[in-house]
Amino acid sequence: MLQIEEMRLIKTVKELKTILAAATGSVGLVPTMGAIHQGHVALLTKARSDCGTVVASIFVNPHQFNIKNDYLNYPKNLSTDLEIMENSGVDIVFKPNIEEIYPNSFTTTVNVKSLSDRLEGAFRPGHLDSVATIVIKLLNICQPNFVYFGQKDIQQLLMIKRMIIDLNIQTNLVSIDTVRDKDGLALSSRNNHLTEAQKQSALGLYSSLKSASNLSRNGEKSANKIKSEMEQILLSHNLDIDYLAICDSETLDEVTYINGAALAVIAAYCGNIRLIDNMLI
Repeated sequence: MLQIEEMRLIKTVKELKTILAAATGSVGLVPTMGAIHQGHVALLTKARSDCGTVVASIFVNPHQFNIKNDYLNYPKNLSTDLEIMENSGVDIVFKPNIEEIYPNSFTTTVNVKSLSDRLEGAFRPGHLDSVATIVIKLLNICQPNFVYFGQKDIQQLLMIKRMIIDLNIQTNLVSIDTVRDKDGLALSSRNNHLTEAQKQSALGLYSSLKSASNLSRNGEKSANKIKSEMEQILLSHNLDIDYLAICDSETLDEVTYINGAALAVIAAYCGNIRLIDNMLI
C-alpha cells in the first residue's frame, strides 16, 4: 500500500514505475480512455475494494480508431474525469501523452488469433490488435496484481483473457457485469452523442437481447430463429446492423444450435453512432 494522501496525476512511465516500486500491497489497474461514466465507476469501486493501490489510466489510443473523426471527436473532460476518479478512491491517474506510449521508433503490434479477427475485428480491421497492444503495454508498465474490464466489450475482455494466459502475464483479470441505465441501455461514452430520439432507438439493442434470452430460456435452440427475431426488433427501432451473432461464450465461434450457455452479440448504428452490446442467453 502506498501512503498517498491525495490522488496523483502522473504523465511519464518513469515516474509511475518509481512510485509503484514503493507499493507493498496489491496494485489494481483500471485502463480507460476517459469520458468516465458509472460503468467505469463500478470498475474503480471494485478495484478499490480489492487493492491497496489503485491506478487508473486515461489514454485515448489513436490506433484503435478506424475513422479519424471518431478519434478527434472522442469526448474529453479531464476535470470531470479526475473528480470522479478521486471520489472513487483512485490513488494514481496515469495520463501519458501519445509520444510517451508510441515513440517514433514503435513498430510492434499484438494479434490474438481468431478472437481479434472476427466480429469487431472484421468490421473494424486492426482495432482489436491496437487494443491488445496498448493493454499489454499498460500491464508491463504497471505490473498490476489485478486488472479490471467490463463485460460490455465482451470480445475485448475475452481477447485480453486469452492474451494473459498465452503470454504468462502475471496479473489477475477481473470482469464486471455490464452497467445499464434504468431502461437497459448499456452505458458507454458514445451515449453522450445520442439525441433523445436516438436514445429511444438505441434501446432496441437491449430489447433484442432480452428477447433472445427469453426465447432461449423457453426452449428455442435454433440460433437462426433467435437471430431472426432479434433482427426484426433492431430494424423496428431504426437501427442499422453491423453484425448480429450467437456465439460460444469463450471462443466466439458462431453456433447454429444452442447447447448450454451462448452469447448474443450486436453491433449497430443509431444514426451515425455505433453501439455494441451482448448478453448470455
